[in-house]
Amino acid sequence: MISPLKFNELEKRVTALELALVAISRKDVMPEGMAPLTTMAQEMGISTKKAEELARNCGVMIVRHAGSYAVHEGKFREAATIIIRGAKRKYGSKYWYHPLIGKFTMSARPQL
Repeated sequence: MISPLKFNELEKRVTALELALVAISRKDVMPEGMAPLTTMAQEMGISTKKAEELARNCGVMIVRHAGSYAVHEGKFREAATIIIRGAKRKYGSKYWYHPLIGKFTMSARPQL
């Protein structure tokens, strides 16, 4: 049997998820806590394709929204920071490498 306190907690979570689902289904409103993938990729200085790969490989929530992708903003920043800090670059090369997303270029080093 579940306690009333736990039940109320779960009920609040379900309500919040329903509201997020309704917001996602509406094309004009971006759900709270989500950001366009292209914006996040530009902020981190990586390409959109590598940002999408990073989100998929790191378990960041990624959804299709109004013809493009939207990702969970906080989780994406956290995952991208870990990947960028762990990336290595050979001396004189413009390419960076991390085993999770492979070889990539950074247009600008993000302020970590």
